[in-house]
Amino acid sequence: MQKRNLITLLLLLLCWLSPAQERLSAVGGNTLWSTKNGTEFLERLIQDIQAARNTVELEYYWFDTDATGKKVREALMAKAREGVTVRLIMDNLITPFAPESYYDKMRKAGVELHYVHNFKRMGPFSAVGSIFGPRDHRKIAIIDRRIAYTGGMNFYDDAILKWKDTQVRVEGPAAARLWEVFAKSWQKIAGENLEPVSPAPAQGEVVAEAFGTFGKSRLDTTYIALLNKADKYFYLQTPYFAPPRELVDAFKAAAGRGVDVRLLVPEKSDWGFMNELTHEYAVELMRAGVGLYVYQGAYDHTKIFVMDDSLACCSTVNMDYRSLRTNWENGFYFYDPESTRHFKDLFLDWAARSVELGPDAQPAKGFRKGYRDFLRKLSPLF
Repeated sequence: MQKRNLITLLLLLLCWLSPAQERLSAVGGNTLWSTKNGTEFLERLIQDIQAARNTVELEYYWFDTDATGKKVREALMAKAREGVTVRLIMDNLITPFAPESYYDKMRKAGVELHYVHNFKRMGPFSAVGSIFGPRDHRKIAIIDRRIAYTGGMNFYDDAILKWKDTQVRVEGPAAARLWEVFAKSWQKIAGENLEPVSPAPAQGEVVAEAFGTFGKSRLDTTYIALLNKADKYFYLQTPYFAPPRELVDAFKAAAGRGVDVRLLVPEKSDWGFMNELTHEYAVELMRAGVGLYVYQGAYDHTKIFVMDDSLACCSTVNMDYRSLRTNWENGFYFYDPESTRHFKDLFLDWAARSVELGPDAQPAKGFRKGYRDFLRKLSPLF
């Protein structure tokens, strides 16, 4: 137990010293619920929205106009009409051609809605700059500043109804920490400083630490530091794997010194070019001793990792340049034994449903190799 506590303190120190996160604050007394089922997530979120008494605050990358988006929109408008304060931040670049009337309906109901990017009001040069520049890739929902949701799920039919993903619900004092990430976005986008509130009372035994980035971050340095400190294992599930070279080398180095390093990726992703990059790096990692698992069922958009029974994470962060260095991202770190065991079991369960590839896998050749080499050079833009 003493060794576990020492490792946890070292990891906390590493995170505090890293330039990658804007703010970190670990706090105990929380409960944790997670799901890989989009319908289950949406039902529980809407139940929490319907039960809100004071505030509902969301920051989402993808808020579509389809059936999923309409369910959330109706729930938000209903609460706003009841007099509950409802705030929503959207990136807006992912649905640039959605009719403005769809979102105006929310505003008329009392929802305070702001865009990070408004494609409809951009000139061609600013539009290109926004597409390739920082995007708000966050998925944050805060209810009464005592319940917080995050993970990989977007308000989009395919993401909720067809994909697999991992979403967490944290209730307790840590929700107010993730709210601080939202409040910073609100001040930046809406120009309003929100009044802080006292954290919710303790609910359970989960120790959680919220984090958020605002672009020009170096989340890859955090992953490199953790891989360098890993003693027993480091398990990562991600939909894309096309990180900076230094991070690829850190995965290989950890496996080379005997750490059980495993990577779980989907067989096919929603972006074909990212799928090519992911599987090209996978061959290199396998030859260095990294265990590679490919999930062949529904597309899995999960972003989690767990390390040494001491640290776990569920976030919006993909293993690519854009998430690690450019986008606005967020998530929770978990430090207590119950939570780390939960994410370890989740990873191992999903790995058992996947196909493990062997170190004899061959890299691409010919035209496909040239195509993948070209994609590697462009990967910082994706």
